[in-house]
Amino acid sequence: MDSSPDPSVEQLIEQLSDASAQVRLQAVETLRRRKEASALPKLLPLLHDPDWWVRVAVADAVGELGDETTAQALLPDLQHDDPLVRSSVTLALGRLRYKPNFETALAMLEDNHHWVRYAAAIALGELDDVRAVDALIQRLTDDVDYLVRAGAARSLGRIRHPKAIRPLRRAVVKDDNELVRADALEALRLIWNGASGEEE
Repeated sequence: MDSSPDPSVEQLIEQLSDASAQVRLQAVETLRRRKEASALPKLLPLLHDPDWWVRVAVADAVGELGDETTAQALLPDLQHDDPLVRSSVTLALGRLRYKPNFETALAMLEDNHHWVRYAAAIALGELDDVRAVDALIQRLTDDVDYLVRAGAARSLGRIRHPKAIRPLRRAVVKDDNELVRADALEALRLIWNGASGEEE
């Protein structure tokens, strides 16, 4: 049994610059679990990390530990040239439920890069705004990338608007990707369990 003491915040912050993506990822996750908001200034640059999983973990951590000031500091990176940075920042803003980001996230559903469209779809679900339903249905129905379609299905399940029932049913039956079909089915379950209106 490992009896070594838990790393200090200082040690974890040092590990954020480690050459190993796995070490960086574990440090981010530990800081998030410990709710170490003091580490936010050191976490934010990792939204540019070369490793996708590190960026996603940082987006989660920023969403849990940050506030509106953090969200405002992220906004310039929505225009970053690297689509993977744009996607991770979009995820972070969604986790923060930063409402002024709604129109931007809606527009990013049209981004040329599938990771950005996926992040926008997920962020719109986090924002839980019924104005996103039509655009998410379009992504579910028409997007060429299965991850974007799956993300749209998940967010439609979060928003729980009955208008999404018919296209989700269609996705369960007709989409050629297993993940999309599974996420659409789960979204239907959420809508049926939580929606008070009738199907439109």
